Amino acid sequence: MTKKSDEDVIREVTDCIEVAIERNRRMERAVIAVLIALFLTGLGLLIFGTLVGRWQLLAPGSVVQLIIFFPIRRLISLREDNMRLRILPQLLRLADTKEAKKLAASLIKRLIAKV
Repeated sequence: MTKKSDEDVIREVTDCIEVAIERNRRMERAVIAVLIALFLTGLGLLIFGTLVGRWQLLAPGSVVQLIIFFPIRRLISLREDNMRLRILPQLLRLADTKEAKKLAASLIKRLIAKV
């Protein structure tokens, strides 16, 4: 591979990574919206149940507050995926032979498809 083609491959991979990261950002926004909705719903149930003296509302409010864990876990996972994707172009730069570069590019494309 010539120097120009190496740069083209890295640019192509970087573009694919940026597209994947943008998809992850959209998913992050959706997860944050769900997280806020769950938090406000649970808090509302807890406050309303306390104010009107209906203790039956406190249990569902508490359960909703506990469910917040799942969107937070998904959000952390998305952020970790983004960091892994940002590191991948360095893998291509470290590959020194033509075969290593092709294998690295293939690996990166498969990883991006899974994310």
